[in-house]
Amino acid sequence: MRAGALLCCALAACGAEQAPELSTSATGASAAAWFVDATAGAGIDFVHDAGFTAQKHLAETMGGGAACVDLDEDGALDLYFVQSGPIPVGPAAERTDAMPPNRLFLGDGSGSFRDATAASGHAAHRGYGMGAIAGDADGDGHLDLFVTNLGPDALLLGDGRAAFRDATEAAGVGDGRWTTGACFFDAELDGDLDLYVTAYVDMDLDDPPWCGRRDEGWRSFCHPDHYAGLEDRYWRNEGDGRFVDATAEVGLAGSDGKGLGVVAADFDLDGDLDLYVANDSTENRVWRNAGDGTFLDDTPISGGGVNGIGATEAGMGIAVGDIDGDLDLDLFVTNFDDESNTLYRTDEREFFTDVTAQAGLDAPSRLPVGFGTVFEDFDLDGDLDLAVANGHIIDNIHLYHDGKTWAQPAQLYVNAGDGRFTHAPELAGALGATPFVGRGLYTGDFDRDGRADLLLTQCNGPARLFRNTAPARPALHLRGVPPGVVLELETSTGAKHLRTDAGPSYCGASSGELALALADGERVRSLRILSPGAATLEFAPGLPDSFGPGTLTLTGTHLRLRATTFTEEP
Repeated sequence: MRAGALLCCALAACGAEQAPELSTSATGASAAAWFVDATAGAGIDFVHDAGFTAQKHLAETMGGGAACVDLDEDGALDLYFVQSGPIPVGPAAERTDAMPPNRLFLGDGSGSFRDATAASGHAAHRGYGMGAIAGDADGDGHLDLFVTNLGPDALLLGDGRAAFRDATEAAGVGDGRWTTGACFFDAELDGDLDLYVTAYVDMDLDDPPWCGRRDEGWRSFCHPDHYAGLEDRYWRNEGDGRFVDATAEVGLAGSDGKGLGVVAADFDLDGDLDLYVANDSTENRVWRNAGDGTFLDDTPISGGGVNGIGATEAGMGIAVGDIDGDLDLDLFVTNFDDESNTLYRTDEREFFTDVTAQAGLDAPSRLPVGFGTVFEDFDLDGDLDLAVANGHIIDNIHLYHDGKTWAQPAQLYVNAGDGRFTHAPELAGALGATPFVGRGLYTGDFDRDGRADLLLTQCNGPARLFRNTAPARPALHLRGVPPGVVLELETSTGAKHLRTDAGPSYCGASSGELALALADGERVRSLRILSPGAATLEFAPGLPDSFGPGTLTLTGTHLRLRATTFTEEP
């Protein structure tokens, strides 16, 4: 492989009625399970503490997320876990050093990790945590962390060596409400990362409502319909370390929708990033970027606010990707039981069509409660498969419904290549063998063997790492892909593929790594950045005019790419 290869950056299906039967041709692999539980040998001992109380505060059941990114810049993925702990009411409202901190584990690239929390500075944050995302908020070239909480959020600036300092107060982003999902993205293409944060519900910790029967052991967590929603916030990056609340100024006011997830993606492929917000039991929101960092509420005409029969659902996790090979971005949202999860196909780059049933994803998702979810080419056959972490909200649900449980198996769905999926528990292996109270689900190649692994977080339980053991295949791997970037790759056969980062899942962040499977002798001829900025990557003179299997690492730029260096590694 050639090292230091330079690429110059010049600015510039309908689903069938039935899903296929599972077979070797449908899965691209044998019936051997794809995932094994590698937690014990990985050195990860994080256990989420929900801080359960007899009062059944809703926050106790929402779980905590994680970020899977390289925080010490050694080329290996690290893991940052968000902790909760005692509910912040009464004496616990003042967080002290006795509260359990968020924890950082540094990876060595072989699938093993060491606890580096003690040396991580303010990354050992002690809020009642919900989620975490990563991005270069201050433009110094190093990844920073933003943590959402029940209570003040935290912006933690990294130094590239996995040590962090709290810049929340100076940045002005310490929202004291209950926040959940968040995303960094460059809204106006000015070269720095702005921030969108979803807020959930207004909950009175001093006087929680009673839901469920009043018999001993029957008190239940209340549905979000019992609470008023909170408005999301958009924080514009001023480029000097400060963020300002520009929610109303850019047209994003009035969300008020009990948000749990948000993704920035260029759904219309016009070169800027739009927003999709998953709301719990209220209408989801589609915000179209006008091209100048202002937004239009496109929800009513887009079809993305409700499902195919016009009903709102309990939106939680989000995944984005081109699942049918038609070169636009489709959308998947996880929901509550007795609803299906929902797959939206993007049509004409403007409209979302609910194709859940045609894709084979309706019936298998009716019983579980879906949370974290990812699109990923787990078997490297050229199309995006789907994984979902499940777990009920109500810990005593078995008292109210026969056949329903708090802990639920995760699910793996295999793509037939045209956007139709087959539920494949036999291929899921350890991922689907044990019920979990699943919340976050994130993808990354933790052992650097070329296959995407999975990290699952639980509510009030241990995190689990699942190693991918599906058959290895040749692929071009891209690392360091900034949030929201959409790449179009053309191969030597003339085939085109659209790829973007895995999205937020639920309250967290996956690795920013992409894989393009290649057939024998096939090579990548060109790479084009469709968004942000509609940039085109051209091979520099004197270098090979195509790349075969290997790794390309994107380094050293903001989202508005002007000059981009890729290195090809053995």
